[in-house]
Amino acid sequence: MSVPDSMNPSSVSGQGTSADEVLFSAFRERKTSNRRWWLALLVPLLAGLAAWASLHEVPGSMRIITANGIKMVSPGMAQEEVLRMLGRPVGRERNAAGQDCFQHGQFSLTEPSTTLYVLCYEAGQLREVSTRRYSLWGVGPDGTFVPAGIQMGPPPPRP
Repeated sequence: MSVPDSMNPSSVSGQGTSADEVLFSAFRERKTSNRRWWLALLVPLLAGLAAWASLHEVPGSMRIITANGIKMVSPGMAQEEVLRMLGRPVGRERNAAGQDCFQHGQFSLTEPSTTLYVLCYEAGQLREVSTRRYSLWGVGPDGTFVPAGIQMGPPPPRP
């Protein structure tokens, strides 16, 4: 029985090469270009540089957790710029040095504690950043104090 010409691998490729050359062409060594080597070295280097730059902080700067993500503030920033990043403050006070200080943060009845960030300004520029940590407690049905996040009584009846 003879094999028809349409089934012959050398006639299928149309180049007149032998079946072994076509079949094992994926295993032949090819010279890699220098461009590929440079790219393989450059990509990890740029990724490392980007990671280092993202972790590098300005002295005195602080990362603040907001509802819209983590924001970084640093001394010398304008008050308007900080308010655009962090949103409306939850409180205002004046410190011992006479600086206007604004409190930023989010209170939650489900978390046992919360952090308030206190940002103090002088002449419209951020001068000092500090944190205050508060434990949140509620009063249970029998008058006892209960940590936040714990059910304070029977759940309401379902309709």
